[in-house]
Amino acid sequence: MANSLYLGRLPYRLHSASCPQKTSLPALRRAAQRPLRTAVRAQGSEEDDFSERLANLRKAGGRMPQGESRKTQKKPAAPVKPGSKPKYDYTSEKLHFESAPHRGDLATNVVLGATLLWLPLTVASVGRAAFVKYRFTDRRVSVITNAPWKQEQLDVPYQEVKEVVFIGRGIGAWGDMVITLKNSDKIEMRSLPRFKELRDYIIERRDALAPEEKAGVITPATSSAGRQAKGFQ
Repeated sequence: MANSLYLGRLPYRLHSASCPQKTSLPALRRAAQRPLRTAVRAQGSEEDDFSERLANLRKAGGRMPQGESRKTQKKPAAPVKPGSKPKYDYTSEKLHFESAPHRGDLATNVVLGATLLWLPLTVASVGRAAFVKYRFTDRRVSVITNAPWKQEQLDVPYQEVKEVVFIGRGIGAWGDMVITLKNSDKIEMRSLPRFKELRDYIIERRDALAPEEKAGVITPATSSAGRQAKGFQ
């Protein structure tokens, strides 16, 4: 009898101890989940705020936030220059004069090269005589360098000439000339033969090709102060 009562009560006790009432189970589940959801939401909002502040600090400091790259950012466009360099047509040009530097300059510097003091100028004169050539056409002036270590041709259209300055050398047999362009660049020609005649030809062609832009006065540089002011040493 006692065993049967014990055995009959055992399932009831186990059922009542392991399973609470059915009406209170959903309520308990909801009550247990509310604090967890609230904690997750609070943690998520704090992380978002922290990430936003960190990104602002990094941008202010010049560094990129995580997930961003400098390559993805658009670089500002390069400023466009208001004017472009004009192009000139040199087709069908006619040769007016072509020559190397005057040989009298080479001879003078070779004689004076016997002194060590004049030797650097002698070397420069030999280099000019061997590798430099001046060319004048009806459209441009060219200074051509054809040395083993340097291949170069400087072309000056007459429309770009602003000023021409010259000085005589060798008792007037040859001279040095500097052509100043409108953009302030300078082209120098040393030991130029027939420099006075070529000076007149440059200004004549400039006025013929660009008559509305007659700028600069072509004058000789005679004094030592004028030579330094005009670019001669």
